[in-house]
Amino acid sequence: MKIKKIFSLMIIVYLLVACSNEKTKQQSDANATIDSSLSQSDEMKFSLNLTDGGTFFIKKENSVLNFDNKNKAILFVFFTTWCTPCIAEVPHLNKMQEKYKNDFSIIGVLLEDKTNDEINQFIKQHKIVYKIANGENNYLLVKALGKVNGIPTMFLYNKHAKLINQYLGLIPEEMLEIDIQKAVF
Repeated sequence: MKIKKIFSLMIIVYLLVACSNEKTKQQSDANATIDSSLSQSDEMKFSLNLTDGGTFFIKKENSVLNFDNKNKAILFVFFTTWCTPCIAEVPHLNKMQEKYKNDFSIIGVLLEDKTNDEINQFIKQHKIVYKIANGENNYLLVKALGKVNGIPTMFLYNKHAKLINQYLGLIPEEMLEIDIQKAVF
């Protein structure tokens, strides 16, 4: 009986802890050219390439982040396809996207090298209803926001591009929804 409790506790702790960023660190060498291409200034302009063919424009000037959020709150979700907690949170994120679709958008930001076909298969397999960004510019967003030390990591912004909260690891749906309500109203 005691072993079952310990085992159950270990599973819960595993699910609540963010994935290790070891694979992300392996990719850091490949992304060194992206980092080196950034100027020393605090100004950036770039677009995220969405797997549905769209783009999402981002501009950072004087440490202020602006994006074309179309007067919606936005949640950037940094993830990989191999991260178990990242996959576990998909149903909750889908639910929030559907519930607040008129005032809120989610953009999943992939932090691994995959083709759009591979990502579209992943989207279909996990029934993801929010947008996914794929490509080198995803790492520019990491740079613009600051370090992403583990995955899943999320950044929630209100309609005016003001940071509401940053999350690391699995976040209870209820807690996320409270913050989304603050961001959209």
